Amino acid sequence: MAEARRPSSVARAVQREITRSSHRPQERADLALFAEALVARLPGSWTAATREHAEYSDQFPLRERLWGFGHARWALSEFVLQRDAVLTSDSGLELVVVDRPLRRHEFLVAALAPQGINVTGAVKAPDGIVVSADPARAASTVADRLLPRYEQAVHQARIEHLAASVAAGERALAEWDAVSDSLCDADHWPLDDRYGLRQKQRDAEMWAPFAPFLDHGPALLAHVEETLPFLDARDRAAGRWPDRLRAARGALEAGARVQADFKAVTDALLPDHPSSKAAFAEAVVERNAKGWDCALTWTDNASALVEMARAEQALDRGPERLKQSAQAEAARARSPLAKRKSAAQTQESVARPVDRQGHDRRLRSR
Repeated sequence: MAEARRPSSVARAVQREITRSSHRPQERADLALFAEALVARLPGSWTAATREHAEYSDQFPLRERLWGFGHARWALSEFVLQRDAVLTSDSGLELVVVDRPLRRHEFLVAALAPQGINVTGAVKAPDGIVVSADPARAASTVADRLLPRYEQAVHQARIEHLAASVAAGERALAEWDAVSDSLCDADHWPLDDRYGLRQKQRDAEMWAPFAPFLDHGPALLAHVEETLPFLDARDRAAGRWPDRLRAARGALEAGARVQADFKAVTDALLPDHPSSKAAFAEAVVERNAKGWDCALTWTDNASALVEMARAEQALDRGPERLKQSAQAEAARARSPLAKRKSAAQTQESVARPVDRQGHDRRLRSR
């Protein structure tokens, strides 16, 4: 976790205002000022967006996205709240801050479920916490008690969804492999329009499980790349994890460019124009076709992230254990036996035939 940044002069001014208001017991602490001062002290880079509730129903969508239990769910279910603040990190994490009912100088901070992925019951959701209206103390409490549990839960949710999405991509590829030859003649030329129609369906089935990781994938990759040095060297070599991570990152970057081109086209469409729906549908088909290679590369390599997550879970997560693991890795690397094994693995890797499965798919792709 990154170190907390030094509060700016604006944040210090906000702190003074909050402190002054705390000495007026009949006034509720200002949530907007508190949220701005809080994000200035949280580790990493955060922004705050405060919203006033015009009516009771304004808090319903927030309650639906609330993750875990505790005081925040109770407050959003049993009380009419006048406002909320959503804190968003540069890695996509989201916290919500609301007034604590019946306590004028306390707030409730809770996690919001990650958007775009399915959260299964296997993930232990982080419960919200109570903090004081002092931003410095609140930031320390959030960083110590809430963020570690939240980051772990989000990572686990992403891995669970990734495993399901890779399986969905593999099913789409298997279905395509099963029918593509039957739609072509002996020289592998399409027999009729059915080939193109089925190809469009395949592209859509591949893009759908890939798309959520245009948002969630970079954080997943950053986590596993940070963990990679602490994992067993033999597992790294057997799983070809470094190479597969590079391929997965390249797929995400290429997919992001495809999505940006698609958004540029759809943003230019006039909603009320009679041909807008047809133009949008055509843009979707083109996006899916251009994204085929990205989605295929991601599906072929993203399972490495799942494998690494399972290997990480097998480790004791304590810092001392990680340090011992790194020391053991270094000792093994210096041993004569490890050098001989490394040379043998290199020769075996050169002699090993290339896995043709993904390559064959590419040959049949168009």
